[in-house]
Amino acid sequence: MPVLGDAGGARVTSFSVTIEGLAPLVAKLGEGAAPVIGPITRAIGELVRKKLAREPKRNTGPVKWASAKQRTWYHAARGKAGLPLRYTRNSDPWSQRIGPSWAVERYGDMDALVGTRVTYAKWVQSQEFQQPMHKATGWVTEVEAGETVMRGGAVERIVNDAVKQWW
Repeated sequence: MPVLGDAGGARVTSFSVTIEGLAPLVAKLGEGAAPVIGPITRAIGELVRKKLAREPKRNTGPVKWASAKQRTWYHAARGKAGLPLRYTRNSDPWSQRIGPSWAVERYGDMDALVGTRVTYAKWVQSQEFQQPMHKATGWVTEVEAGETVMRGGAVERIVNDAVKQWW
């Protein structure tokens, strides 16, 4: 189940959820696998989306910049745009509302895609590119969201329920 971000769906990162024992079921179902497996991956994708969409509490402490250069750029860009120096989540002119932007779409017959078109998503929620200020405020990365879903036991329940309905 890939997780994507950036404008136009440019790849931030991807990971897969492997469900042990699913291959024999898919082989047994043959052409009828998609109606059974598709809803499973969609439901798992929805759980990952919910984890990514959860916005952390607002930061009340100092911003944890990656560098002085980053801090200088930010202040200069805000000033040039005529904006106050303090960013306000969801109501700021620069905000693309990352939390509510996460969505799940069908990806082929049996896969689901969890993604956002927010242009700065990778800097906020990508394991590879997340900036210190977003880590410090508690934004969950796509890898953390996937791992949390996998550890929570919901995947097993979803698969078992789908298989029981099919049998």
